[in-house]
Amino acid sequence: MARPIKKENLERILHEPSILKGIVIMAIPVFLNNLLKSLHDMVDAIFVARIDFPAEAVKEAALAAMNIHWPIFNFFMALGAGLGVATVAMVSQYVGADRRDLASKYASKLMTLAIIFGIAITLIFFLTSDQVLGYNLFAWLMGARDDALKFAGQYFRIRSYEFVLVFIFVVYQAIRQATGETLFPVILNVGGIVVNILLTWLFISVFKWGIEGAAYATLIAHAAPIPFIIYDLFRSKKHITIKIPEMGLDLDTVQDMGRFAIPAAIGQAVSSLGFVVIQSIILRYGNEVSAGFSVGNRISSLLLNPVIAISSITAAYIGLNIGHHQPERAKQSYYVSRNLSFILMSVGVAIIIPLRFPIIGFILDSNTSDSYFISGEYTVWLLLTQPLMSLFQSYIGLFNGSGHSNFTLRMAMARLWGMRIPMVFLFMYLLPSNDYRGIFWAMMISNLLILPYGHYLKKSINYEVQVRL
Repeated sequence: MARPIKKENLERILHEPSILKGIVIMAIPVFLNNLLKSLHDMVDAIFVARIDFPAEAVKEAALAAMNIHWPIFNFFMALGAGLGVATVAMVSQYVGADRRDLASKYASKLMTLAIIFGIAITLIFFLTSDQVLGYNLFAWLMGARDDALKFAGQYFRIRSYEFVLVFIFVVYQAIRQATGETLFPVILNVGGIVVNILLTWLFISVFKWGIEGAAYATLIAHAAPIPFIIYDLFRSKKHITIKIPEMGLDLDTVQDMGRFAIPAAIGQAVSSLGFVVIQSIILRYGNEVSAGFSVGNRISSLLLNPVIAISSITAAYIGLNIGHHQPERAKQSYYVSRNLSFILMSVGVAIIIPLRFPIIGFILDSNTSDSYFISGEYTVWLLLTQPLMSLFQSYIGLFNGSGHSNFTLRMAMARLWGMRIPMVFLFMYLLPSNDYRGIFWAMMISNLLILPYGHYLKKSINYEVQVRL
């Protein structure tokens, strides 16, 4: 039997009269955690932009290489995302149903899958790396050439070793979020970001390792919290723990976990693959356009962090209350989080759009480059759709928490492959060959049109227990 878990957060989720108050209190640490994750990536871009490259074009090639890494990394992170969704859904519903023994059992097995998948993906990256082929296959397929291909090969190879570490952290964080514990993962991430900043400065500014220094610093920063995670997972006296004898896999439990993990993983994968296709198209317009899009995406990611935090807490709220046979409270949790997310995002957009150029200039260390002006234009278009994305993320929290991750898959497929990518190709055909604005329009239109479909799927949610008791 698992050790008794901390009661305070469970009581807040299951019985606190003000759902809004509970969501805000618990979402703040998750927001800080997600913010720090975004800063992990931004640290690399900020320091690399300040390297004394021989020409501006070489700097843009280095930033483009890092931008190429983002969709490829997210594509392979789909397995980790699927495991995280399955962990929140299963552990929260089992804990809500007072079956902590099953919560511990499935948490243990999900951690095993995280390690296996992380090792497998690292092997894939090694076999397609510049050490084996002479160039990085993924970067080449996305259209990187010359300096961008060389930098991508270096950056991809080093960061490929972090997948096991990141997968472990994803499942660990999901285990804790499933029971309302959100603070300790933030503390670990704070330590990681401090390590990342210090080492990136040391490796780039002092040792002059260039883009490889940025990659090594991020890799070490991801490794730093792992000993604390292992100790907390096996020795915690307050929370769900995992046990080595229960980490073995069998067909029945793998199939059971697959009901939740596979649709979420495929949904994340097809989304990331869609971004790979779009990024490949962006590269056709030049490295300066790719670098400009990269900065805009990073600003968007930072702004979206509060909404993603609320969405993940909402999934735990819904899962625990469904398991506790409180469907009305689960339903109300969704409506409260949706309204809060929309308000926060609208305020954030109103603040960031007028301030975008100073932020872009800080990241690029330039206010005269082509990337600077392209990013300023792109950021406006992107941020205008962010309130719509708050509604999109609210649907995802509802689907994942209620155990309907297959709806998440259907939304991802419809938005990217049914709407956005066909529109990108259509605008490429209709607009002049050097006009990349069709990508802006395709993103805005798809973010709007997906919402009626999300509402249609929402009507099928019955707020009933989905795990086997």
